[in-house]
Amino acid sequence: MTETTGTDVGIQPTAAARAEATDVRVSRSAVGVIRGDNVELSQAAAGLVLARGDLTIRQGGGRSFLAAGDLHISQGGGGMFVAGGDASIREGGVGAMVALGEVSVERGGIGVAITREVEAGEGAVVGIAIAPRVEIEPGGRLIIGPREAIVGGAVAGVVFAVLARVFRGARAP
Repeated sequence: MTETTGTDVGIQPTAAARAEATDVRVSRSAVGVIRGDNVELSQAAAGLVLARGDLTIRQGGGRSFLAAGDLHISQGGGGMFVAGGDASIREGGVGAMVALGEVSVERGGIGVAITREVEAGEGAVVGIAIAPRVEIEPGGRLIIGPREAIVGGAVAGVVFAVLARVFRGARAP
């Protein structure tokens, strides 16, 4: 495993433990930790990516991604994504997405989206959307929206309160 640093780093077919630079481009490689202003993954995998600017993923993915700017995924995905700006997913999927901007999905999916606005286009599936504005276009699907999440939370609260009372009552002498 290697460690790569500099102002403009490009990693070609290899594996590296760490890459840090102003602009990082990883192609057909695997990297444990990536730090940079702008990061681009192409047919690559990463464990953790920290981008002070934009992050672009094309035919790649990994575990955890944090971008202060916009986040774009095309034919890729991963576990946890956090974006300081907008996020877009085209033909990809993520487990959880938190974004300060809006999130758009087309022919892909998100398990949980927490953002200002969610837009699910054709072929998109969003499991749980926690957002003030949710737009589902024809061919898109939302499983649990904000209203369902509130109702589910209220029901869970009542169930837990009843169970707590039952168990407290069973312990009393």
